[in-house]
Amino acid sequence: MVIPPALTAEDDWLDTQPERLWSALSTEQKHERILFAAGRVFAREGLDASMPTVAAEAGAGIGSLYRQFPSKHDLLAALVIRRLLQTQAAAAEAAAETGDHWQAMKRMLWVTVERHAADDFLGEAWNQVEGHEQVQVAADATIEAFAQLVDLARTEGGIRADATAFDIRMLFTATRASRQVHPDAWQRVLELMIDGLAAKRP
Repeated sequence: MVIPPALTAEDDWLDTQPERLWSALSTEQKHERILFAAGRVFAREGLDASMPTVAAEAGAGIGSLYRQFPSKHDLLAALVIRRLLQTQAAAAEAAAETGDHWQAMKRMLWVTVERHAADDFLGEAWNQVEGHEQVQVAADATIEAFAQLVDLARTEGGIRADATAFDIRMLFTATRASRQVHPDAWQRVLELMIDGLAAKRP
């Protein structure tokens, strides 16, 4: 397995139209601008970063920020939901592939776990907002997407017969936790866990 090049913490939160003035943005674009600005700020400074700092990063006034996100808790929940939906989409895309779904799952896991490793702050954010109703809805949908992918890989004989979507959730938890030992430890942990999930050939 070739380990892909590492992302930086802010790579996934870059504004695609940074030159556009706040006043020229639609309501949806303002929402996105703040969300991406928050991702960059929290990646750099941690979750203790203030809402005014996020507003400044977005080029918005503090009032405009609170009109989009009434509280910091809501902003963190929106960030976590975005990552969950991206993970759900990656699992669904792997399930839609033709051919070997275990191989598709492994490719998806490397890309997705690397993305998670690059934004450690979202692990801490999850701990703060996991009880949020919309976060729970997104989390359940993501687990269901993993369950469908695991079922396909199991039917084809690529993954061990007793594997479940819960194992994939534990994989994400373990790889994120491993960064407390070393920033790149997630790569070794992921290799070991993928090997443990693979069906053993006689």
